[in-house]
Amino acid sequence: MSYARGTIAALIDAVVPETPTADDETQVPGGLAINLDETVETAFNELQESPEGPIRSLGYETMPYAPLLAILLDLGALELILKREREEPLQSPTESFAGGPFSRLGPQDRMRAVRLLEADGVFPALDDRTGDAPVGIVAYLMQGAMFITAMAAYSDWGDDREHPQGWQQADYPGPADGYAVHMGYEVEEFEENDYGDTGADDEGAAVAADGAGSDTPDGSGSGAPDEAGTDAPDESADAGDGDGEWFEDQLDADEGAADWGDDR
Repeated sequence: MSYARGTIAALIDAVVPETPTADDETQVPGGLAINLDETVETAFNELQESPEGPIRSLGYETMPYAPLLAILLDLGALELILKREREEPLQSPTESFAGGPFSRLGPQDRMRAVRLLEADGVFPALDDRTGDAPVGIVAYLMQGAMFITAMAAYSDWGDDREHPQGWQQADYPGPADGYAVHMGYEVEEFEENDYGDTGADDEGAAVAADGAGSDTPDGSGSGAPDEAGTDAPDESADAGDGDGEWFEDQLDADEGAADWGDDR
């Protein structure tokens, strides 16, 4: 076990821990049960391609962010301890953890150390004062650590099984080709009601429907009512007769309305 993987394992144990069930006898497996520490370590080491320079000359084609993440987690743990903000006693690291200060914190204190590195500690304060990129990357790595851990735990990315552990814990049935659409509710009996009654008898409705297109001004008898639902004259027919009477009537009506407004 490397130092980086052991420290990341302590982080994963805090983010996706093994938790007891309702009977307190069996445990729901946590992230370490599916070797999530290896997945997160690999993901961090493949985040960014290394630029030309000393790091690439050492044989690294990608930036080795996993060891840097482990160092930062230990620095956050030391800050928490020195500030006396620790609320749980120090503990002996488990076999899968590294021996650094972060691994010796209780699970809740590990999350407090992450919070110091992300927003409330020395590194964020330096970033606010200087704005230098090397300092700002600390918060970026902490946010990435939380995001990658949760995503790998509750997706099929970090688990090669047919039904990943995160799917089982979240009761996710897995992808499907499709599900039947909702076609309504099955009822044993349907009762008529008067909600749809508009007050018009069937005979009157039939007459109205029969004569809907018979009295159009152009005499076409197409049966389709005009868009306004009224017996307005056909503008296209009047506009083409050369007299322009319909438009003159409209102008007279508008002028009369203006005069009425002046009188008011």
